Amino acid sequence: MSMLSQEEIDALVNQLAAPDPDANAFDGRKIKSFDFRFNKRLDKFSNNQLQTLRTLHDNFTRLLNNSLSVYLRTRVEATIVSIEQISYGDFIASIGIPSILSIFSMDPLPGSGIVQVDLNLVFSIIDRLLGGPGWFPNKLRDLTDIERTLMQRFMARMLNSYRESWNYLLTLSLKIEALDSNPQFIPRIIPLDQIVAYISMELKVGDMAGVMNFCLPYLVLQSIGQQLTDFQWSPTVMAGRGMTEEDIAQLTRNVERAGVEIEVELGKTMVSLRDLVALSEGDLVVFDKPTTEPLIAKVNDRDKFRVFPGSNKDRLAVQVANTIEKEDE
Repeated sequence: MSMLSQEEIDALVNQLAAPDPDANAFDGRKIKSFDFRFNKRLDKFSNNQLQTLRTLHDNFTRLLNNSLSVYLRTRVEATIVSIEQISYGDFIASIGIPSILSIFSMDPLPGSGIVQVDLNLVFSIIDRLLGGPGWFPNKLRDLTDIERTLMQRFMARMLNSYRESWNYLLTLSLKIEALDSNPQFIPRIIPLDQIVAYISMELKVGDMAGVMNFCLPYLVLQSIGQQLTDFQWSPTVMAGRGMTEEDIAQLTRNVERAGVEIEVELGKTMVSLRDLVALSEGDLVVFDKPTTEPLIAKVNDRDKFRVFPGSNKDRLAVQVANTIEKEDE
């Protein structure tokens, strides 16, 4: 066995104590962030495409607020919470239970989209459709056949507004393909690792609020990717698309179903509180309006018609003499 001399030992110690000249050397390479959720081989939405989707869904919320307010006869407010791209598997895993999921086709685009609504909000909507105040059961359950039919009609009306919001980009034909309350029974419309646009919204119906989410696979929108990238929301685009005859007919039906309050003021007079309390059936009250002059009929507190009072089949009625124009007010 050979022994190291003192000089050799000192040389080794000095070599170990000396700093490595290459230890802190910078090789010039830049550090790039990488999201391991998304494989580079998978197609993804660009920022411009996501911005276009936000614009289309902003328009959808405005249309939906008007349409559902008439349909449910209460205040409806839909607002976008977020728009992002995630994997389809992440979307399925994020679905709250219990909730209602509906798969809808987007002809002529290939494939389908999904919309998910919280179940407590679904029951509140169904209660309003049945004439109730919007209550929902304390213990949530699956929908009955009648409730499922009502929900399909509601979804169809909602998708009508959704179709209309896309009219500025292309004309879609939307159709409900499946509706279920358990995400485990929803078929896998695309592989779990594929990218989808995830649009999260808050839907308020009266005093009830819940979540409504849309899932739009990239594979479905891939064929219109360039349109989504180049789309510019402007008055020219809106004028170019215009409204179809079906849009106008639907708008007309919505307006015709809107409830309005009409009241007719017979006249005014001054009486003492003693006389007012003493009034009984058959007493005569003299107003300041002669019977030969028309009365004013108000629609939602605005003067709208000049009318004459009368009766029709034992019911009080008025006959419209003319319409009050703005310049007459």
